[in-house]
Amino acid sequence: MRILVLLITFLTILSCSSTPRPAINYSATQQSCMHKLIQFKQTVKTQGVQDAQLFWSPDYPSLAFDRFSVALIPQLTSDQSKAQWLNHVSRQAEIQRKIEYKNALNKDAIDFENQENCAKQLTTSLAENNQFWSQLQQHPPIITSNYQNWQRIIGLYPVSKLFATPSIHTEKKRILSGFIETVDDVTISYAMPDKPRLTQQEIQSWFAQTTARTDLHWPLLTDDQLTQLLAFYTPEFRVESVSLDDKPGLVTYVSDDQAAVNTNKPIVYVDHSFTQFHGRILIQLNYSLWFSNRTAKSSLDPYAGKFDGVLFRLTLDEQGKPYILDSIHHCGCYHMVFALNEELQFAPTSAKIESPTSLHIYRPKNSDILKISLSNGEHMINDVHWGESSPFTRHLTSLNYQTLRSLPTPNGQNKSLFDQNGMLLSSERLERFYLWPFGVASPGTTRQIGQHAVTFIGERHFDDANIFDTLFLNP
Repeated sequence: MRILVLLITFLTILSCSSTPRPAINYSATQQSCMHKLIQFKQTVKTQGVQDAQLFWSPDYPSLAFDRFSVALIPQLTSDQSKAQWLNHVSRQAEIQRKIEYKNALNKDAIDFENQENCAKQLTTSLAENNQFWSQLQQHPPIITSNYQNWQRIIGLYPVSKLFATPSIHTEKKRILSGFIETVDDVTISYAMPDKPRLTQQEIQSWFAQTTARTDLHWPLLTDDQLTQLLAFYTPEFRVESVSLDDKPGLVTYVSDDQAAVNTNKPIVYVDHSFTQFHGRILIQLNYSLWFSNRTAKSSLDPYAGKFDGVLFRLTLDEQGKPYILDSIHHCGCYHMVFALNEELQFAPTSAKIESPTSLHIYRPKNSDILKISLSNGEHMINDVHWGESSPFTRHLTSLNYQTLRSLPTPNGQNKSLFDQNGMLLSSERLERFYLWPFGVASPGTTRQIGQHAVTFIGERHFDDANIFDTLFLNP
């Protein structure tokens, strides 16, 4: 009888998980396009060059998704919002396919130009396809969590977190104790030269114009506007420098399999993203510094190793003014959140989920640039404040973060810095051997955007679409 009950339960679960999706009537041409796109993904997966920054599903082969775009799906109620969303996710897919094709080891079997024309035709046909929109609402893409439940089960997570919580609190106190330290002679300041001559009125007009064109109030700026905005708001980075490990640089392949950071040229990698904050869509400017190593403090430092870096994310309000700054190391560790507006109030913390280190940073009058200081060795933020531009800084050059998804190698090929799981495997840390019970794969390893788990207690991803809803009260 017990076996029969188990069998019935199993079949019930199986039937629920395999509910048939509504059929979409595709033409023969559209079906052919779908087959070509799916076949292309199978080819790049076989060759080991599949990009992990965006999620791709064979159910929607001409599109690619992140957590933000998936979260928008329930709000797509008008033709205008559907068109803007479809253009966004199809463009993401186009960029991803170009990167994967560029990285492909054998391109002989790929008719890329024909494939791209096919993808555009398929996407165009989806715009007016009611069955597609119905299926999308009922069966949205499910982006895989960066937490592994099996690790938590085997690692006795409920018990492990009780032992880890005091250590986490101690580490936060250590970080805060070093905050706002006096800057000394070993600090080097880096800043963008030739800052665009923008005014807040001009920026505000950009946002007003673009949000007026959509009922979602989605700030979809032009590429030129984004370039100017990223340069205008680039912080001044002040790094305590006692070795070459403390100099931000250019990520390159020095051999066909080994990447390194060239510290002769200071680089900041830039990109943008979107978030939802209590019902509002806000734009985020991302700035990433890369260091060659995290310096070892001892012979068995579990946090030291090749590569280190910090990702800074500046969220702007609806008028294009700095609103929230948050940051993680490239492993997803050390999430810090800074409120840049007086109206923001942090939400009460919960024992169920680890809270980030959080502070208010107020902006004095006549202060035009955000200054961020990093410690030597571990590159921890130890100061954030507004100030005037420094007269003596080293020039930063900006590069698009997307270049890391396809870097040239000495043999003339192109290769992503990250593997198919979004990991930079040569950056593994010893801490992975004792932090695995918390469900994060290889803790301490540098990750690609879209793959950052930022807590050990509870679950939170850096790119969660509503991440700030849980961290701040509704202003």
